[in-house]
Amino acid sequence: MKKYIIEEIDILNGDKMNVIKRRGFREPYEPSKIRASLEKAAIDAGYSPEEKKEIIERVYETVKKKIEAEEEIKSDTIRACLLTELDRCEPYIAKSWRRFEKKYKK
Repeated sequence: MKKYIIEEIDILNGDKMNVIKRRGFREPYEPSKIRASLEKAAIDAGYSPEEKKEIIERVYETVKKKIEAEEEIKSDTIRACLLTELDRCEPYIAKSWRRFEKKYKK
């Protein structure tokens, strides 16, 4: 059984959002981490963030809107939203992300 810890944080509209981490530790939701993850994935795929700036921004904004509308969200859901959007816009970056996870995250 997975243990989830819920962390309440303030988001732009003043409401609280619960971020549920899958490994049992707490970490506040920070929108800037989404953009940073997308930039790292672009670099791992062999692009510069500048080359894929429009894609990164479009995916970032789409995912941010989806998750900030929730009262609580699991980190796995954030990941799934990111990968779904990347699969639509830039499959090679999504593939690079999955390759990184397979190699370094267990």
